[in-house]
Amino acid sequence: MKGRLAPVALAILALAMAESVRAQQIAPRDIWMQATAAAREGDFDLATKKRLELLAAGRSYGIRTFPAYATGAAAMASGAAKDNAELANWAAKTSRDLDARSPTVAFSEADRTARTSGWSGAVPQALQGFVRVFRRYRTNLLSRADLILVAAAAILITATLFFLALFIRYGRSMAHDFRERLSSRFRGGSVSVLAFALLFLPLFLWLGPMWLLFYWAAIFFGYAGKAERVAITLLLVLVATVPVVVDEAAHAIAGVDSPVVAAAIASDEQAYHPEALRRLQELLAVVPDDPMLHVLLGNLLSFEGLDEQAAFHYARAIELDPRNAGARVNRGNLFFLNNEFQAAINEYQRAEDSDPNLATAFYNHSIAAGDLYKFDLQEQMLARARSADNDFVERTRSEQPPQRIVMYKPPIAEAWEVSERVSQRPAARALFGNYSSFDPMRSAASPMTIGALASLLLALILFVLRRRTGFANACIKCGRTFCHRCKSARESSTYCTQCIHIYLKRDGVSLDTKRQKLDEVSDHQAGMTRRNRIFATFLPGSAQMLEGRTISGVIGLLLFALMVVTAILVGRLAPAIGPTAEVAQTLVRVAGIALAVVLWLMFSLPVYRRRSAA
Repeated sequence: MKGRLAPVALAILALAMAESVRAQQIAPRDIWMQATAAAREGDFDLATKKRLELLAAGRSYGIRTFPAYATGAAAMASGAAKDNAELANWAAKTSRDLDARSPTVAFSEADRTARTSGWSGAVPQALQGFVRVFRRYRTNLLSRADLILVAAAAILITATLFFLALFIRYGRSMAHDFRERLSSRFRGGSVSVLAFALLFLPLFLWLGPMWLLFYWAAIFFGYAGKAERVAITLLLVLVATVPVVVDEAAHAIAGVDSPVVAAAIASDEQAYHPEALRRLQELLAVVPDDPMLHVLLGNLLSFEGLDEQAAFHYARAIELDPRNAGARVNRGNLFFLNNEFQAAINEYQRAEDSDPNLATAFYNHSIAAGDLYKFDLQEQMLARARSADNDFVERTRSEQPPQRIVMYKPPIAEAWEVSERVSQRPAARALFGNYSSFDPMRSAASPMTIGALASLLLALILFVLRRRTGFANACIKCGRTFCHRCKSARESSTYCTQCIHIYLKRDGVSLDTKRQKLDEVSDHQAGMTRRNRIFATFLPGSAQMLEGRTISGVIGLLLFALMVVTAILVGRLAPAIGPTAEVAQTLVRVAGIALAVVLWLMFSLPVYRRRSAA
């Protein structure tokens, strides 16, 4: 039993010693400057001592990671890899100690390993970096936002080519209907010219290509088959949502680095970000009446060891909002660190009264009660903490290194709301410019969203109005167009009159007429085969759309566009965060190209092997 209690006793003793020297330590930023200066001068013993001192200061201040310093150390290791191996080794060890779960550090180590030892060891490190990307709030958010942008680009490419395929498939049939309707008012060659011009009506109205594509989707909806109508509807809905999701992604990319959200992330992850502290101080100078900003600033100041200033801001948050339970918890923590346990308990009790579901208050209350040897109260408070949030209690008790009391961390979701409110303040705008904001209704007012939904509505209206009179069609053999006025409705709807007599009825047709028709059919089928192969060469899946295999064509083209866009934009967009992640970016680019080649083989080779139907 004594052997089991010994590690716990040593951990508590270490924490107590860290708390007693908390006020005697200098700020982490000063220790880091001393460590890097010693390392550059070649005094690695002093540099290692300062690194350990920085880590000890971080433990006493409640800091778990130093992301900015870890990134700087990783960059130092990469720069010194060729010229100064000892400095590179020290910097690499330091980057891992300061932030062992940083994706940037993993990507940097992969790049360094690839340059020194080859790709065999670099690939696992890069893959580890990808896993870490989705474990950090900021990198996870940026990755998801960038992937949304890539998917939006792929959707727009697919929709554009699909609507173009509709024009190729049904343009002649639509032109035939236009000619039939115009022939009652116009005579001569002007009818054909006007019919052709009506296919491009938006361009003559000085509208852009986007409106032409929507126009085609609307007028060809009735000519399309069932699968094509479903594809038109889905693609128009997706295109309509693109401006909204792109605006939201852009808002996330810009807003995650706002002073409020950056401070909330640093507080939540217990990460040391000096720049976040400076920016939040500047913001609070012009927006002094928001209690959450004071709580966040108090948390960041406590990371600097400035307990008196942190206590001032917690008190200011309580003054602005007397029921601010989080500020009272953190104020009680400062009393606890000064061994004023009863004062700490008083603050915890007030926090419990303000928010009976705040597990942090009950958990810290149990720790303070234990230090006053009130073990019954300690057990009672721990039970209430478990009742409020058992996962929080288990997670806190299992954390390494252990921490006795827990800081209240304002939820990041609330930080986004506060950032939105602050963005409306004229004083904040004057200091920082326009904050990022997101309004779904304003984003939905985009011409693309309005045009896509309007074209879908127009397509349904035209389909209902015209389905009684019917739509023109094109012969599957020779491509000649016809409608109900050209041939009897009792005859085949897929063959023109001549092809019906030649291929179906097989009745008496002169040899010259038959020979001319066969040549016409052969030319048409050969042209379609040649056209499909050209499209399949550059855009896998587009040939299937032209042939009427809509579902497979749309899926294939969407996946191919997604892979190509990912391979082109990697490095500018996620999932490889950072401009120096060369190995990670290469892996993503190679994977994208390889999958694109596989899709090309799956969708394009069958088109090349397919013979003409003539």
